[in-house]
Amino acid sequence: MYNATILARLENLENAGIISGADAVGQVGSVVTGTMIKFYLRIQDGVITEAKFKTLGGVFALVACDIVCEFLANTDIETALTINSEDIIKAMNGVPENKLYIIDLAQSAIVDAVDDYYKKLARAKLNQKK
Repeated sequence: MYNATILARLENLENAGIISGADAVGQVGSVVTGTMIKFYLRIQDGVITEAKFKTLGGVFALVACDIVCEFLANTDIETALTINSEDIIKAMNGVPENKLYIIDLAQSAIVDAVDDYYKKLARAKLNQKK
């Protein structure tokens, strides 16, 4: 059921966890649907210096999120938005068709985290004007 790439990655999840005081947090999915993904990003000068994740989901969600965090690390924010499903699927050495929604959720969580970052920047700029 799981290919060797997925099993090897599952045994060594390097990016699971949270970043306390993260500069950006993106969350998609829900407990109700059974799959939830949350990315935490540390960002300095427009570059993601650290990425961590928490997920409620199975093996494919864990591995996809770990890989996405690896892709995000040391990437500028705009480049992060270009991470696509093909990149993730290739890094996982394939994903069954019935699990492709997890890849879509991971991409949505990236967008949500970047959106959160820009909202926080806008709020900070407003507070400086006061």
